[in-house]
Amino acid sequence: MLAQPNSDDTARLSRGRLQYDLAFVTVLAARRFRARFTERLKSQGQTDARWSALYILAEAAKGLIQADLAERMGVQSPTLVRLLDALERQGLIRRTSEPGDRRAKRVVIEEAGRQAVGGIDGVAARLRDEVFKGLTDEDLKNALYVLNRVAEALDPVEHNKTPRRSRPPVTARREPTPGAKREPWSGPRKVV
Repeated sequence: MLAQPNSDDTARLSRGRLQYDLAFVTVLAARRFRARFTERLKSQGQTDARWSALYILAEAAKGLIQADLAERMGVQSPTLVRLLDALERQGLIRRTSEPGDRRAKRVVIEEAGRQAVGGIDGVAARLRDEVFKGLTDEDLKNALYVLNRVAEALDPVEHNKTPRRSRPPVTARREPTPGAKREPWSGPRKVV
């Protein structure tokens, strides 16, 4: 693990090294967090791909067209079909034909799926409490601000300047006006 640099160390470190260290620690932390979360999800009978689909569907009041769900999850359609087959067998989602488009299927979360999300929320909340113990709210806000900027810079849609297809923002936060005082942070949308 990389040591926390003090102000003297930071002054000596090159920008390139700071960028490298931040990228390395971000990837490492994400992998460890996901592995720990996936390990704990086994008690809920779900995989990380399944909980991801359930979370996205829980936020979509009228469900989503299957192609839109695949895009939001970052998976190909054949992969999603197998995943949805499993969720449908568990009674957590249902697929219906979309009026006006025979090829499109709408995916809607069922009540059992919402209950599963509630169980997953408990697992996620306990893990977040353990992981973020000792960090202040200000620490979390600053980290979230930096990581949102990194995520936006890495967004393939932004990189290619291709218009978005009904994709929600990473969080509900607004960019501050240059020179303006930052408004209190209102929090991200519900994610693990």
